[in-house]
Amino acid sequence: MEHSFKKVLLRCFFLCVIYGGFSFTDKGNVAFHVSAEDHIPDHVWEIEPEKKGIAGTILDIATESCQGIDKTHYLKQLEEICEIIKTSVGKNKAPEYIISTINTILFDTFGFQYVQAGDIEHIFLNKVLDNKMGNCVGLSLLYLCIAENLQLPVYGVSVPEHMFVRYDNGSYKINIETGYNGLSMPDSYYINVPGKAISEKSIKNGYYLKNLTVDEVLASVYLNRSLIQKQKGKFKDALHDVNKAMALRDTDAVAFCDRGVLHEKLGNNEQAIADYNRAVDLNPDYAPTYYNRGSYYAKMENIDTAIMDYNKAISLDPGSKLAYYNRGIAFYLIGQIESTIHDLSMVITFDPAYAPAYAARGLAYAESNEPEKALKDFNKALELDSGNVDIYMKRSILHADAMRYEEAIQDITTFIESVPENAFAYYIRAKAYRGSGRFRESLEDFNKMIALKPTLAGVYYERALVKKILGMPSEAISDFNTSIELFPYNPLAYLHRANTHRDLACKEKALKDYVTYLKLNPEAPDADEVRENIKNLKK
Repeated sequence: MEHSFKKVLLRCFFLCVIYGGFSFTDKGNVAFHVSAEDHIPDHVWEIEPEKKGIAGTILDIATESCQGIDKTHYLKQLEEICEIIKTSVGKNKAPEYIISTINTILFDTFGFQYVQAGDIEHIFLNKVLDNKMGNCVGLSLLYLCIAENLQLPVYGVSVPEHMFVRYDNGSYKINIETGYNGLSMPDSYYINVPGKAISEKSIKNGYYLKNLTVDEVLASVYLNRSLIQKQKGKFKDALHDVNKAMALRDTDAVAFCDRGVLHEKLGNNEQAIADYNRAVDLNPDYAPTYYNRGSYYAKMENIDTAIMDYNKAISLDPGSKLAYYNRGIAFYLIGQIESTIHDLSMVITFDPAYAPAYAARGLAYAESNEPEKALKDFNKALELDSGNVDIYMKRSILHADAMRYEEAIQDITTFIESVPENAFAYYIRAKAYRGSGRFRESLEDFNKMIALKPTLAGVYYERALVKKILGMPSEAISDFNTSIELFPYNPLAYLHRANTHRDLACKEKALKDYVTYLKLNPEAPDADEVRENIKNLKK
């Protein structure tokens, strides 16, 4: 809602007349009952509009993302807000009263609102003033600009993934939570947030919960802009910003963790793991570092170490569905199917609408020979996310294994329509076509598969079987030959090539292949039958 400053001044005048020396209690503001005789420097209201200060610096940074900013316009708005606060407070110089007045004017009179989003719109001072909305950084910056202009001892304070402000004149200190309309929160409120806890070591070393310098406040601006760039896929720009943030403040585990992710995205693996390790050193209670480092180890196929990091992430943040999900996938990769099902079931408990968990658990159920549960999970995954074509492929394999060939063909065709270059999809459909007796279509898909992946011995072997069924023995022999050249240890390739040679009356070639078959597979169930064939060929 737009407010003319004249109307705001009138409203504040009436508030002062009506309430005089009252204490604010509404809208989450703390009730204060301290004498107005508390010591505040007499020059507290000497506004210095010609001084650039933090507001001018923030607007300078904002011009890098928002072109054409009229800095004078926004600095004037700040000065007018400060004049309103000054008029409202009058001669009452008690810190509690001043803070309550600022809170009421910002959040009630002007209607500034907190939002959790991290967009540019909610960080930079110009946008916050325009839209009357900001996230924790945006509203804290507004508060700091006002405090600086009024020469109040207010500082930014950083905790993992969050920022608030603090009044601290040396003898009196109070936290001001802009996310709750200025409500005062004790330090203990921020220390044990699940997943974002702060270790005693980090507090003792002054990494968090201390009064920040102006440079350290500006680091939060660059870090937030870096996160926005990362979400947009602009990893190099994000890296540039996080480096700026860390040049101003190099003790924030969150910044090192986020830079580790960026280095990983850009393929800088050594820098990534170094940043993750540094983040752990700075704050060993910050769960996302373990989650991200675990994902890095999983990508490096160091699954056991990845699981250890996921374990730590979950111990610090027991409600982290992504940590459970990734640990479940890691368990799947090392064949611990029961653990996989447990973790993915936990994910579904946390978020019953999380489609990837159903899809992955469906695979685990299929692996543990529970096809009905697997099918139920695949169906649920597609109900929640019909656009996830990978699930169609998984369900098609399940249908094919159960000899539901038409359903398998339908699902894998849906997948191929979206991903026409996936060679394995043609292989699945070729097998399903063959199972349903549609051999010509099966041959076409084997041809497509080989065109995409021409060095897979097993595919030539499978295509040779189809060619043999279609009455193409010479072409089948050619495929058997290629298969054996690529992988000379498949006994079945020799057996079927021997049978085909025998049908073509190439007795010596057939005899040689039968002998090779028995050498590779002497305990074969059909060994006696093959020996009889050898005996007949020798006659």
